[in-house]
Amino acid sequence: NISITNNTITFITFDSENYDTDTIHSTVTNTGRLTATTAGKYLIIGMVRFADSTVGDRQLSIRLNGVTTIAVWGGPPTAGTTVQFTTLVMTEWNMAATDYVELSVLQNSGGALNVMGGQEILAFMMRKVG
Repeated sequence: NISITNNTITFITFDSENYDTDTIHSTVTNTGRLTATTAGKYLIIGMVRFADSTVGDRQLSIRLNGVTTIAVWGGPPTAGTTVQFTTLVMTEWNMAATDYVELSVLQNSGGALNVMGGQEILAFMMRKVG
């Protein structure tokens, strides 16, 4: 689990991989980045699950080269229920070789709130599609 401070953009890091066929991720250096090694169009997907809380909003973003937000999704959890709120963000983007993307989260529940760990509920992936 990763604790996310209230109202603070936090970049998610990843210490493991399911597979990496083009050396786009390192588990040692810049572990939050997926880096294009070949220029082209990429499908980029991020997914997180926040811990139980019905207060505030959640946001998930993909940022390009440390500067430009290229995809964002956000909203409140379901009102009146305690729910682990799962959110997904995705985009297709033309990337040059050495361009990289990062996944960030933001929440404003009034206190720290965990992003839950685990392969099924915390994921960041990129695949060359063209």
